Amino acid sequence: MTDLQQAICDIKANDLASVDFEARQWQIFVEHNSPLFATVLKVKPTTPVNHHLLGLLTKSHIEALNQVEQHQSSAKAMHQALNQELGKDLADNFHYHDGEQLIFITHLWLYLQGYLAMDFSLANDHAEKTASAIVSAMGGDIQQIRSAFMASFYQGKSHTNSTKPDNPLMAWVKSLFK
Repeated sequence: MTDLQQAICDIKANDLASVDFEARQWQIFVEHNSPLFATVLKVKPTTPVNHHLLGLLTKSHIEALNQVEQHQSSAKAMHQALNQELGKDLADNFHYHDGEQLIFITHLWLYLQGYLAMDFSLANDHAEKTASAIVSAMGGDIQQIRSAFMASFYQGKSHTNSTKPDNPLMAWVKSLFK
């Protein structure tokens, strides 16, 4: 198991209901990101692993979102052509891998944000923006997709074992009011 896979298991993200860790998206994510994650762990060993994981997932999300946004019109045209030429049943057998990768990464990223007890409104904004990009490229319902992303956020929040803020300044401010 790589350091990246272990970090994901340590936060219990492998229990994430909306993600199949046997799927190709998981394999691609691990293959693409494990070397960088291992390097970052060596370069900054005193930084908490979850912070490195957050940085990696943020980077991965930005890249995947940019990829989908850059190809929205061609993905939508391809989807429409397949539906018209093959019919919906056969067209559903084709997969938009960039879109599926974005969905996978977004679920992991929002799960980690919930796990780290990060801001709900920021996570919700990211979920909505990502859902909008996915709907533009692949179709679907924005609110349904956003809700599924936020379910991952809440699942992460329910798995957190940290009640203490990570920010020392916030810890100090909160200690003043105890």
